[in-house]
Amino acid sequence: MPFDVQPFWALFDESLDGVVAIDATGCVVGCNASACGLLGRSREMLVGQPAANVLPASLCLDLQRSQASRQASTEPLQGKLDLFAEDGTARQVAYGIASHALPDLSLVTLREVGHAGANFPENCQQIEELLRQQAQRERVLRDITQRIRQSLSVETILSTAVEEVRRVLRVDRALIFRLISAEAGVVIQESVNPAYPPTLEMKLEDRCFGGSCRAFYQQHKTRLVPDVYQDAWAGCLADYMQQFRVKSKMVAAILQRRSLQSPDQTTNGGNAAEGVGDAGNVPEMPMLWGLLIVHSCETHRQWQTSEADLLQHIADQLAIALQQAELYNQVRQLNLNLEDKVQQRTAELERSLNYEAMLRRISDRLRDSLDEHQILQTAVQELAEQLHLSSCEVGFFSDDDKTYQIAYEFPIHLPPVRGLEFRCEDHHDLQACIDAQSYTHICGQHPLADWVGLFRCPIADEQGNLGILTLVCPAERVFTEQDIRLAEQVAIQCAIAIRQARLFQAAQAQVAELERLNQLKDDFLNTVSHELRTPLSNISMATQMLEITLRDMTNSVTEPLAVQLLQHAAPFVQILKEESLRETSLINDLLELARVDSETEPLLWTTVNLRDILPHIAEPFLQYVHNQQQHLEIQVPNDLKPLTTDLSYLERILSELLHNACKYTPAGGEIQVRIEQDIEDIKAEQTGGGAEAISVPRQLRICVTNTGVEIPAEERDRIFEKFYRIPNNDPWKYGGTGLGLALARKLAVLIGGQLSVKSASGQTTFVLALPLAGQPHDVITAIRDTHANA
Repeated sequence: MPFDVQPFWALFDESLDGVVAIDATGCVVGCNASACGLLGRSREMLVGQPAANVLPASLCLDLQRSQASRQASTEPLQGKLDLFAEDGTARQVAYGIASHALPDLSLVTLREVGHAGANFPENCQQIEELLRQQAQRERVLRDITQRIRQSLSVETILSTAVEEVRRVLRVDRALIFRLISAEAGVVIQESVNPAYPPTLEMKLEDRCFGGSCRAFYQQHKTRLVPDVYQDAWAGCLADYMQQFRVKSKMVAAILQRRSLQSPDQTTNGGNAAEGVGDAGNVPEMPMLWGLLIVHSCETHRQWQTSEADLLQHIADQLAIALQQAELYNQVRQLNLNLEDKVQQRTAELERSLNYEAMLRRISDRLRDSLDEHQILQTAVQELAEQLHLSSCEVGFFSDDDKTYQIAYEFPIHLPPVRGLEFRCEDHHDLQACIDAQSYTHICGQHPLADWVGLFRCPIADEQGNLGILTLVCPAERVFTEQDIRLAEQVAIQCAIAIRQARLFQAAQAQVAELERLNQLKDDFLNTVSHELRTPLSNISMATQMLEITLRDMTNSVTEPLAVQLLQHAAPFVQILKEESLRETSLINDLLELARVDSETEPLLWTTVNLRDILPHIAEPFLQYVHNQQQHLEIQVPNDLKPLTTDLSYLERILSELLHNACKYTPAGGEIQVRIEQDIEDIKAEQTGGGAEAISVPRQLRICVTNTGVEIPAEERDRIFEKFYRIPNNDPWKYGGTGLGLALARKLAVLIGGQLSVKSASGQTTFVLALPLAGQPHDVITAIRDTHANA
């Protein structure tokens, strides 16, 4: 690091000898006024120029030799030369070159020969000694500065400063005097010889200090006092000097560039800048923070200028270190404040999250139930436990709003009062809570205890008031905003849950009533069916006997009147027979539907081949189809798989679908029974390794299609309802009970199938979808067949 020569020019400017400083590159870096006069050039013309351009050639050669041998010799190189002025006159000048006086610098001294004073060599040695002393002081200053700046603790900085000052300057006492007002201060740090009394923490007042003394120090000046008893500024400090045996002192100002306030100072009386400017404004001139003072107690001491400069430099470095420490403390305090705020916000956020979680948990528990009793009991328990209450209650008003009764409670520190009823006129806060539709918080007397705090919150919605939620706590407790918000939200959730529970209970009551009515209807139909079945059986038997009798009489009677009578009676007998069969079928359908609804009879599962049973099922309808000039077609795939089902149920379903198709197909229309299979490809392991895709049916569909009639889209679901018939959709007036399709769908569900309808383009198709049983067996069989064919 290049050596800074600027601090030394204050010394060189006082010298009568010319001094020129030259760096290692051969450039002039500094010169004093005497050198400028001897060389006949200004300082601006010399500094920064190569030495060869401004110094005589012979001097430059000696300078080069001196620099080359600077490590081999410590003696300066001396000589003489003639310098010519601008008017042509010559002056003989003696010069000396010291290449080892300062680091990386060579000093050239110039003196006009014949000038009064000591001879040249002796003067050069004095300058070198002066330079050595100054360099030593600079090193000491750097060491002290480094030690001071090693810490950001004000205590450590001040302690280090006074210890180093007392050691370097060899004084009996070094102290730091902190100004606390315009005329007073306190000793805040001290290093003292044990032989002399300490002054630490001593407060001193000097009424004279607020005038010229303060102005002197604010000009960055150091006071040297060889004899304190002859000091004109001693004033009120004479007793102090005598008490602490001070003979000589030296004082340096500690100046701050801005006002810094100690943590223990106030903005007004404790500001050390008072007397310089307003505490709220940044002063234009440096603020006098305090004084760095050294005492000589053993003897009187003549202070040297170099010692004063060193003390002032230490005071300046101390001021910088104090300012840095203060800034650091301020930043640290700001960080601590910020951390406190972050912790506070974090705690608030955690509390908010806890309350949100609590509210969500309570809300979930309230919504999990549709029982009003469980809802309210859960609410009072959760609030009492979570908010640490003495008790939590829910009460309701009577129909005339004159009395109020506690219906639910969860007491923790109070006796139970559930069921207690009292007059509303004795508790005006109840009515006030309802009227304001907001919470109220009062101090009241518990029925079985002393005074308590009562926080009441209405349980209400847009339809009106449902009750009041009451939080009971110690009288001195103050609820937080989050507590209030939680109670209000729970009250709202209770209102919603209560309304839902009551609606659910009303719906359940309606469902129960409908189920009762439906059961009554079914019971009535079953009873009627059973009661009608016996007379219908008798009527049917009588009709058969009448038919047999008429047939026998026709063969034996020969008289014309009897024959005519028998001929007229035969159609009526046939009508009686057909209507008896129709009523018997209706009663059988009702009984079969009741039996299916009860689901008490077990299914008789059997494996059948539809190719064999379909003709048998369709056989009763062939004559009807022939008479109506209809066409019946049955399509069965060749690879049809066996079906496992209840055969009686399957026959009943298909018979109903064929009967329905025949009834609503016009003459010349077509009826089709078609069987389809859904095929899926699965992979099965072969014996030799690998996998092979095998097509396996997974569902079977029996489709019964008839032409001539189309069912509207809005009626397709309703045709499967009991007793429902499509209005104005029976052109042939066949009539019916509307039970056939309802029974067919129920039977389809029982055997694991699904019955649906689709209708478009003048035709209607009923589809019975059935799952195929035994798929794993079919897969194994298919694989074996494949291997056998291979």
